[in-house]
Amino acid sequence: MTTLNRRRLPLACVALAAALAGPALAHHGWSWAEGEQIELRGTVREVYVGQPHPTLRVQAADGVWSIELANPQQTERSGFTATSAAPGDPVSAVGNRSRAEGEKRMKAVRITVRGRTFDIYPERITGG
Repeated sequence: MTTLNRRRLPLACVALAAALAGPALAHHGWSWAEGEQIELRGTVREVYVGQPHPTLRVQAADGVWSIELANPQQTERSGFTATSAAPGDPVSAVGNRSRAEGEKRMKAVRITVRGRTFDIYPERITGG
């Protein structure tokens, strides 16, 4: 490897890392979600607890929604675990829906299932 290539390699690595970080941050942030919060009620169809974030698939009156929670550690700190909900359980979710028209996706700040409330993002809950 030439001296010039040895100097460019670290720069290329930094550029690649920056390029890959942009989409990841956009996905995991809140920019994709509306500012106003809604409440969604339905029935749990599927529970996933893992990376990059736990997700509930919920059958609501208007179709199946993807309800995204926080990263696994923060979700667990709220008290929600893989056994907190199961298919068939009624669920209520408060959160911010996707800005994309027609997309049935929400970032939940609070969910209630089996009579227990889990404040996923307590600092973001508006309106009580």
